[in-house]
Amino acid sequence: MKNKIEFIIYILLSLIIILSFIFIIKKNNNQEIYIPKKEEVKTQISGFNGLSFMYETGPGTGEYQESKSSTWPEEGYIFNENLSACENGGKLSWNEEKKAVILNSFGSDACYVYFDAYIIPVINSVSTSNITNDSITLTVNATNGNNPITTYYYSSNNGSNYIESTSNTYTFNNLEMGTEYNFSVYVKDSLGYESKPYTLSEVTTDILLADWVISQYNGVQGNNGIYHHQNLANSAEDGSYRYAGANPNNYVCFGANASTCPSDNLYRIIGVFGSEVKLIKADYSTTSQTGTTAAYYDTYFGMGYNRNYYKGFLSTSSIGVYYWNLSENNTWSSSNLTITNLNNIFYNSFADIWKNKITDATWYVGGYNTNNATPSIWFKAESTGLTWVGKIGLIYISDYGYATIPDYWITNMSSYNSVSSNNWIHMGLYEWSISRRSNGTTYAYYLDEAGSVQHYLVHRDDMAFAIRPCFYLTSSTTYVSGTGTQSDPIRIN
Repeated sequence: MKNKIEFIIYILLSLIIILSFIFIIKKNNNQEIYIPKKEEVKTQISGFNGLSFMYETGPGTGEYQESKSSTWPEEGYIFNENLSACENGGKLSWNEEKKAVILNSFGSDACYVYFDAYIIPVINSVSTSNITNDSITLTVNATNGNNPITTYYYSSNNGSNYIESTSNTYTFNNLEMGTEYNFSVYVKDSLGYESKPYTLSEVTTDILLADWVISQYNGVQGNNGIYHHQNLANSAEDGSYRYAGANPNNYVCFGANASTCPSDNLYRIIGVFGSEVKLIKADYSTTSQTGTTAAYYDTYFGMGYNRNYYKGFLSTSSIGVYYWNLSENNTWSSSNLTITNLNNIFYNSFADIWKNKITDATWYVGGYNTNNATPSIWFKAESTGLTWVGKIGLIYISDYGYATIPDYWITNMSSYNSVSSNNWIHMGLYEWSISRRSNGTTYAYYLDEAGSVQHYLVHRDDMAFAIRPCFYLTSSTTYVSGTGTQSDPIRIN
């Protein structure tokens, strides 16, 4: 009896082990295999009796024939999940994310993959338009396939990511100026079938510095401290765009590419005149920039002048003071200050790449006969008569007059000390202008420390003044970056 029981137990244990082994084998043979499109799947899948590719003979015919090819069809066909099957129970399904057929099988199997003839949408062309410094518009010309196009996908980074749209036009904004972008576009039809991607490249434009300044004005008087002198009471009426006020954001870094602009390379925009931008040195010229020869006399510190009004940060022992001329002659073209200190020493202190950005400009150097006049009167006098063509000049008296807010444009400039706190050009030291006194041959105008406009002899030992070089940039100068603050000055090309 005992032996019989042991035999039965042995038989049961053997059956359990066999069944467990069969279950493990069956479980381990349950395979999920991805069959991607661009592989020779009929020869690369092992453990199966075979894969047959069945192609529909034409769209909607419902008739299929086996393909002799061992690869997926490149185009014109889509997977038919309803007909695709395996003889021994394996399952075939489509994975959209992986763009592949999934084969689930418990062992060797013979499977048939059916493809329906299908016309997918095609992108014929993609055109670009409305190209600016920070935007590009794409327009897609595409042809429907078996079903209508419903969705467009746009990428500006060569397909790394896409933006979905229902429109065949899309505008990319907030692009970088003067930068090449690699665009990619594809479309989907109503069943979700995709076209091939269409790629193209385009470059955003640069923006002229003059246009950038005008864009900051944006049609509103006083916007960002800019005034358009056209149909504006008491203005120059010359169509210019000028900065005015206590401290507008009009700083420019000129002559250096350092990430932090050196103080000697900081300039400020007086305004846009026609297609050219006029700059003035933000602080006074040092002896290292305009030299200690020709019209040089001493340093500002050496002159012992009052420095209580000074708004800058330079050591006054580094700021040079100069005669307007070495003779008692107020003809600008023959001035030693003009010929040597400004248009030789200062101009040649720049590398050629920067010198090439300074244009030859026509300067009006006839002057006016009194300081007891408003900015508009001064401007009329300084826009006619005697001219000089050259690179580097000094400030016009009318430039100074219009650098304050419009409330004060009816003030005589002999009284501008009363408005200096609202005038960004006022820096608080004695400073020469390019403007001479027209009813005499020995006087030129200057800004005094408190801000009023005065005149004095162009050559006298005890009256040499500081200078701030001015010049016009070429009309092709473009804006690169910067908000115009002193810490983030405008950068140009």
